[in-house]
Amino acid sequence: MLARSFDVVRDGYNEPMSISDDWNLERDTADETLSVQQVADRIQALLKRGFPAPFWLAGETVGLDQTRRGSSARGGHWYFKLVDDKPAGDRPASLNVKMWRRTVDRLFGARGRYKGRIEPADGVVMRVLVKPDFWPPGGQLSFTIEDVDPEHTLGNLDRQRREVLARLEAEGAAAWNKARTLPEVPLRLGLVTSNGSAAHQDVLETLRGSGLGFEILFCDARTQGRETVSSVCAAIRTLAALEPDALILVRGGGSRLDLSWFDQEQVARAVARCTVPVLSGIGHEIDTSIADLMAHTHCRTPTAAAELLVARVREAADGLERARVGLVEHVRRTLDEQQAWLQRAGRELQSATSVALLDAERFLGTCVPRLEELAGRALSTASDDLHQTRSRLVSGAHVEQVARLEASLGLDAARLASLSERVLTSRETSLEAAAQRVRLLDPRSVLARGYAYLRREDGSVLMDTTTARDEEKLTAVLRDGELDVVAGEARPNDPDQP
Repeated sequence: MLARSFDVVRDGYNEPMSISDDWNLERDTADETLSVQQVADRIQALLKRGFPAPFWLAGETVGLDQTRRGSSARGGHWYFKLVDDKPAGDRPASLNVKMWRRTVDRLFGARGRYKGRIEPADGVVMRVLVKPDFWPPGGQLSFTIEDVDPEHTLGNLDRQRREVLARLEAEGAAAWNKARTLPEVPLRLGLVTSNGSAAHQDVLETLRGSGLGFEILFCDARTQGRETVSSVCAAIRTLAALEPDALILVRGGGSRLDLSWFDQEQVARAVARCTVPVLSGIGHEIDTSIADLMAHTHCRTPTAAAELLVARVREAADGLERARVGLVEHVRRTLDEQQAWLQRAGRELQSATSVALLDAERFLGTCVPRLEELAGRALSTASDDLHQTRSRLVSGAHVEQVARLEASLGLDAARLASLSERVLTSRETSLEAAAQRVRLLDPRSVLARGYAYLRREDGSVLMDTTTARDEEKLTAVLRDGELDVVAGEARPNDPDQP
């Protein structure tokens, strides 16, 4: 006789049950032939006796993602496998399991009992309440899921999270990416998320709607399911090699199970070791993954990550604009001060020149009479000396010598008078030339002759037609006022025109 013992879990407690089967395996079956149906009936009887009530089963899910994506073709039912998450050998044991559509809706539908708490996916250890089911037409043994224990799954996730976080904290990994320098103007950005997702759209709309010149390098990655780990790590490495200013890692909201992939050690290390600053926005405001903790900056949502970068660039742009305005104002103020100084210097130079000319004229006026008086005195003295000498020297030889001296004195007197006149004329000419130069240097004299100069809006003077911009607004300064003009096409000078 066959006697076997099974441990059946009912309502959370293990109740050993001894189940005996009346089927004698030692019976001589050489003369007995069983039909397939008879074997199937005996298997069902054994299962019914061995598992008289549903029992709890724990294992890692395999093939769940694929069956969920094709659930409409399967009538909404889920078919997948449960395997030992810690197998004893190279080939772990596996069981076929299924969840009927009514159970799927009851547990995970729009109003399901566990909606928002967990969302089953491949690679997750689940504890499920099952009962065996043998399907004779297919000769298949499977187990039908009637309920799920979310606390078991979430408890495993929390334990794994604590273990990963403890290892990373022991290495100081949380400080690695935070040590990277986020540029003041981060315009070249790498984006890692699922293409077409809400997070993808939110980030792009925020960055493009800012009107700033962002360059976005996008790399598509799975953000849910087992492929999340490999695809996110590969995307981070790919974008980091392109050396953007910063990298954005985002995912929209989801269940605790959906977001648990960002607690995986491989993802966390990829973020921590990234060579550029990583801004993370994973899940809702209340969610914080290990990847968030390893990032340079943790933002509460994908939109918040984009808004942070927009605010940083806009602040830098506002600072540059303030500097530009300040520089223009400083240059304009300096030009005004220099122009005022030149005008004062011109007036002072004109006044000083006029005073100098008047002083020179008065000095010359006093020099001429004095020079004439001195010359007359000298001539008179010389004439007296000659007469005295003549009277003393009445001899023929002396008379001749006196005549020569008189002739020489006459020539000297004529030369002295001529030299005095030339000196006075030269000084008057020099003074007149200096006065003329002063009058020519006066800007008002230039404008009074019909000339004008063009001033730009920033206060500078237009010196060359090649520097004028088409349709540039200018101000023409004339002797009696100003005119607003607009620059047109420059024409070369006509050599025949003055």
